Amino acid sequence: MPKWEIHDKWAEKMGLSEEIADFVNHLSDFPDKTLEFMEFCEREGKTIILRLVRTHDFERIMKIPKYLQLMFARQKGSEYVTAWYLHYVLDYIRMAPELTTEEILKRTEARFERCQELERIKRFVMENVEELVRDCRA
Repeated sequence: MPKWEIHDKWAEKMGLSEEIADFVNHLSDFPDKTLEFMEFCEREGKTIILRLVRTHDFERIMKIPKYLQLMFARQKGSEYVTAWYLHYVLDYIRMAPELTTEEILKRTEARFERCQELERIKRFVMENVEELVRDCRA
C-alpha cells in the first residue's frame, strides 16, 4: 500500500478535506480500530452480509469486508465515498503493478458499483495517471 503521505497528497489534490482523508485512511487500513465502523457493523452488518450471501455469488461474498466499508462511507456522505474509492484505487495501483490503471478502474467498478463518486475518481485518476502511478509504485 502507498504511504499515507501519498494518500494525503492525492486527497488534497482532489479537494477532499484532511479530516475526511484521515478518517478514510484509518477506516481502510485499520477497520477494526475504527469504533464508528465497528458499531455500524454490529448494527447493520448482518443484514448486508445476508443479502450478499443469498446471491450465492462467490465474488460478491469475497468482497464483504470492503463492501461493508463502502456502505458505511455511503452513510457518512459523498465525500467519504469519494475518499474511500480514492484510497482503494491507490492501494490497488500499488498492489497490482502488472495491471494498467484502466484495468484497475474497470475491475473496481465491476467489484463494487457504478456511481458518481467512482466516476469522479476515474476522471481524476486518468487526468493524473503518470504522476499518480509513479507515486504509488515508487
